[in-house]
Amino acid sequence: MDSRRLLYLSFSIIFLSASLTQALDKIPGIDYYRMQAGRELIIVADSKNPLYVFCYHGERKMLTTFFKTIELRVDIVGDNFHHYEGSNATEVKQKHSEASWFTFYPWRQRVFRLELYKESCVGIETASGYKVALRTRWVDFWRVVVLVGSVVLFFTASHLAHNTFFHYTTGISLGVVGSLLIVVYVVARMVPKKSGAVTLMVGGWGLTVYLLQYLWQNFVSIVKEHQAVAVGYVVVAGLVSFAVVYRYGPLTDQRSINLVQWSMQLVALLGIFFSSQYREATLGLVLVMVTYHCVPDKWKAKAQTYWRRRFPPKVRPLTEEEYIQQGNYETRRALEELRTFCHSPKCDAWKTISRLQSPQRYVQFVGGPQRGQSTTTKRERFAEFVEGGSHLDDEAILAYESNHLTPLRDEDLLTTDDEDEVEEEQRGPT
Repeated sequence: MDSRRLLYLSFSIIFLSASLTQALDKIPGIDYYRMQAGRELIIVADSKNPLYVFCYHGERKMLTTFFKTIELRVDIVGDNFHHYEGSNATEVKQKHSEASWFTFYPWRQRVFRLELYKESCVGIETASGYKVALRTRWVDFWRVVVLVGSVVLFFTASHLAHNTFFHYTTGISLGVVGSLLIVVYVVARMVPKKSGAVTLMVGGWGLTVYLLQYLWQNFVSIVKEHQAVAVGYVVVAGLVSFAVVYRYGPLTDQRSINLVQWSMQLVALLGIFFSSQYREATLGLVLVMVTYHCVPDKWKAKAQTYWRRRFPPKVRPLTEEEYIQQGNYETRRALEELRTFCHSPKCDAWKTISRLQSPQRYVQFVGGPQRGQSTTTKRERFAEFVEGGSHLDDEAILAYESNHLTPLRDEDLLTTDDEDEVEEEQRGPT
């Protein structure tokens, strides 16, 4: 009897749980659906109740979800639909009831990024049928790109602010994009204006935003269909922008350079902060970067020195072959730098020639010539070297080959007792 009651109670609990789940998925007066990762719904056309609300309730904050993105994708034919976004289904319903006709713009959004850590809802109003799916991307590629690019921009802003090439490329890019914005805005303002909402939607920023979004969404197709126009526009706008930047030149005032640097760093910090929905983690990263940037360089150098002393890097000794190769490479590089310097305007010819009067320096330069060599010969040799000749003469090469390339026999290194006595007699008493 007890087992039957227990079995009956278990079935009752299961039935009540299923009923409660269905009740939670429905809100009175609103066609509401709770979406989960991977869930897909097919909505049948219904002209009586065209508004459906889809909500995602969020999840716990963890570092493993730092680059995660939740997207609600709407697959529908045509543009005969409207959408409303809110933090819950009631807010979406309220926006739908308060919406007026002039708030509807001619573009349609089919992909919605939902809040990852709190509830967010999207309402779709249409009389046509469509399919809705919730997609999860654990590592959003664009979030990674924004984070890495912002970090690099923050630490290289000082160098970029002083870089002439960066000034020219940035000026040309801003000129190309800015002129396009100006053209779009002028075209939007040339539309005949009417009073009221039509002025706001058609003759003002509404049409401007629509044209910009249309260009962004159809950029590839526009370039393919109108290649000549696109290339011509970029070339003309780029040349005009280059002329303007060249006319005024790069920034030379240090305060202006500081403003450019701080602006880039501010943009980088904003990019880091908004690169993830985990705002606490991105804010912590921003604070760490700002703190490290404000630390004086001498403190950083002391910390690096202490770290290297505490944990010295492992140094691998060079082999004999590597030692010879590195010596030859560094010698050739140093001689080429010397030859290049002698050809440059920075080289003082008379001062360099006067230094050749020192026999010791010339010995180091040519590799061991005779001391009796004249100063004129030294200058001639130096002139030949500057013009591309060798830095060694034939005698030095022959001496090197005879001393380093001729193998010594063991008996050459050993001496007999008689030979030692003869050498001592020759030295004399000390």
